[in-house]
Amino acid sequence: MRVIGIDPGTICCGYGIVESGVRGQGSGEGSNRLQTPNSELIYITSGEVRMNKKDTLPERLKALYDSLKATINEYKPAHLCIEKIFYHKSIRAAFALGSTRGVAMLLAAENNIPVFEYNSTELKMALTGYGRAEKQQVKEMVIRILNLHPPVSPLTKGGIEGGLSEDMTDALALCICHINTSMFKSQISSTK
Repeated sequence: MRVIGIDPGTICCGYGIVESGVRGQGSGEGSNRLQTPNSELIYITSGEVRMNKKDTLPERLKALYDSLKATINEYKPAHLCIEKIFYHKSIRAAFALGSTRGVAMLLAAENNIPVFEYNSTELKMALTGYGRAEKQQVKEMVIRILNLHPPVSPLTKGGIEGGLSEDMTDALALCICHINTSMFKSQISSTK
């Protein structure tokens, strides 16, 4: 299962793609893996879509749409995960953030990709075991789970050029949370 996680933002939107595969299978030499009892997590890619804050919201949404569309077309994820909006400082910012979430959901619908939403407490709990973990703790767990070693070159095994931004970390955390949740639900339903 290949999953794209999207951490929506109005100026910067992070994305990450992780794949779950059967042990012994992966995306070839140089892939980053975490072996779990029945599968492994394989880091595929991550990045950010940076939008010009001087542009209007419709212009930024178009830039986001084009960039995420190209990423989805290239990597062909089976599931899309996005963070739920829980709280925002201003209603204006919440509406703008909702618009970027809408772009991601539209792309999922256009590509027949199911959408899964997780809140920040679920993410932190899935990665650290503590729902109020700090961002740095989440980042460290993402690096450990996916066996990433910033700032090594991405062409080198296990590396991410320039390290992981908060947005990329959150997007990858969404992927890990979703894959683990899906595996857990699958194991529960198979025992019934």
